[in-house]
Amino acid sequence: MKEIRYLLTAWGNWAGTRVGTEYPMSSWPVPMASSDIRPMLCDDKAQKIDRAVARLKQVDSLGYDIIVAYYRGKASCRAIGRALKKDHKSISGYLIRSEAYIAGQVDAFLEG
Repeated sequence: MKEIRYLLTAWGNWAGTRVGTEYPMSSWPVPMASSDIRPMLCDDKAQKIDRAVARLKQVDSLGYDIIVAYYRGKASCRAIGRALKKDHKSISGYLIRSEAYIAGQVDAFLEG
């Protein structure tokens, strides 16, 4: 799970550097945090993770929103929970399930 979290963190940084992507943060009600340490990915690997995240959107739109807010927007589970009026523990559980789904998709993309 550590590896997918690192990859998603790097993907979030990569997605934040894209101009005109589908991840506009202005519509998300949670303020973004800033960080000095920014792992990054090459475009090829980041695009594979981006495809896995896009597949999540087709299957589970709430999981997708949580992944984007957490990794792209750098919002905490508590902040996401407040914005969605849900318990932060349920958001954490949703985040873990969404990470597992993306991990499976990324493995399939990297092997294929």
